Amino acid sequence: MDCCSTQGTEKFFSRWSKKYLKRFRRKGLAKEQQYLVEGILRDDVSSKTILEIGSGVGAVHMTLLERGAASAVGVDLAEGMIQQARQLARELGLDRRTRYIVGDFAAMDGEIPTSDITILDKVVCCYEDVDTLLEKSIGKTKGLYALSFPREIFPVRWLFKTQIFIARVFRFSFHPYWHDWESICLRIGSRGFGEVYRNTTIAWDVRVFRRNP
Repeated sequence: MDCCSTQGTEKFFSRWSKKYLKRFRRKGLAKEQQYLVEGILRDDVSSKTILEIGSGVGAVHMTLLERGAASAVGVDLAEGMIQQARQLARELGLDRRTRYIVGDFAAMDGEIPTSDITILDKVVCCYEDVDTLLEKSIGKTKGLYALSFPREIFPVRWLFKTQIFIARVFRFSFHPYWHDWESICLRIGSRGFGEVYRNTTIAWDVRVFRRNP
């Protein structure tokens, strides 16, 4: 991501971070997040390490920690999201098993550890340079690679592309991106992963891949 895109994304999600945490406390995981957890838990997560890119307030990886995973690293561009995640981790008694990093994952090299499980929940649609994001995140993954992205159906595509058009016309600092989602899944498969779980909500497609032995 270029500097302006990074700053726009940081400001947008930091502004909404408290509401994301409030929603999780009130309603729990969103449906697509429930499906991510469901797909991941088809494997035994006991003692497994997690890397969540675009971790938000940490709802997904903290749920997996409560189900037996060993530790998690959350990376997010938005400092506000990381602040809320740290607060939630303390409240749940998970602060010793979590570590948080503010920044652009694709621009980081040695500071991000490899993990047994990598999660990208609604991240690829917020990222312009999705090729670099995929290449680096896949390279950090030893076991499961789980992601969610917009469904390739007309109403969702129309909504996203309308938002992109309006944001560009009015020069908003942040807007989503539309990519070829099936090509992304094929690319994950070409790197030695097989799809083991698939589910959908009205707007989101959820996939979980496992690295082939």
